Amino acid sequence: MNSSFVDAMVREADPIDPAHVDAWRRSPAARAIRTRAPGEPVGVVGPRRLRRATAAALAAAILVVLGAGVGAATVLLGKPAPPKVKEDLRGVDAGFPADLRYDPDVADARSVATTGTSTLYYARLKDGGSCTELVTSGVPRGAVCTTLAQARTEPIQITVPFTDPITAASPVTIGGHVNVPGATSLEIRYGDGSIDPITIGDEGFFVFEVPSSHLGVVHASRFSIVAADAGGQEVGRADVPAILEEPDGPIQDTAPITVDTISDGSDFTRVLGVRGRVNADGVASLEFRYPDGTTVAVPLQADGGYRFDIPSERQGDLFAGPGTLVALDRNGDEVASAPVAAVAFWRAHQDGTGG
Repeated sequence: MNSSFVDAMVREADPIDPAHVDAWRRSPAARAIRTRAPGEPVGVVGPRRLRRATAAALAAAILVVLGAGVGAATVLLGKPAPPKVKEDLRGVDAGFPADLRYDPDVADARSVATTGTSTLYYARLKDGGSCTELVTSGVPRGAVCTTLAQARTEPIQITVPFTDPITAASPVTIGGHVNVPGATSLEIRYGDGSIDPITIGDEGFFVFEVPSSHLGVVHASRFSIVAADAGGQEVGRADVPAILEEPDGPIQDTAPITVDTISDGSDFTRVLGVRGRVNADGVASLEFRYPDGTTVAVPLQADGGYRFDIPSERQGDLFAGPGTLVALDRNGDEVASAPVAAVAFWRAHQDGTGG
């Protein structure tokens, strides 16, 4: 790569936050750049190896990655999130009361890991957790938020987004964050026993595109993302089911009672109605019990489907606590049941702490 190209890249790059530079200089990757022998590879993104940067400041902003047979690609970390990503990050709190909002720091949302064609953007939450969005081939794939309490229960966070129908040949991009302390390396272990290394990006985040040679494996069998410490000992693992091809027609939920709460999206503390299907055998009738014990009969269709509206004066009841759908047999005995609550109730209780 000639110096004029690098100079042009630097001129076009966003200004570098001194804090990011300082963090980079103290990172393992920066120490590796400064201490390795000439020509020694520093890091790996799939089969790609990181090459040298010409200055410390440049190293803080630009990683030049060489891909096997595909030429050079420029990877910029710390870049501000594009407008659409910021819009998605702001949208995670739409319809929720102030005390249940994630409040991601959208203004400082930035890229933290990338392969060149896929980039993970991050915004810090008010409680120290994170909201991220993975952008693949220029398409934002939806914001995902994880509170600090949730992160403490997950050694490695994983997101595998899809917006198109999944086929056996669909590309698979994995994004996430290493939460477990002491991790210095990361790898994917496929169901056939093969392994690929994964580069850990800024602040423990990562993005990995499964090579075409391994797509068949991840679509056919489960795989794992494994973190190890400096001594090579495993310190964290996330097991991921096979990325199965979508069946023709709608996907059937086989739960005894499926539940879909209805809201207009402006206020997730309210439930306007409930719909779903009863799959349990031997059901003759269905009823709904409000949190205060009030019970109403729910019409049950011949195919097991149901839908009922909640009166306006009771639409906020399911934020305080869940109601219950109860399926009964001909003798009036319970066959199956399912809780029903407002979306805001589930967010308030998602950490198992009640808020």
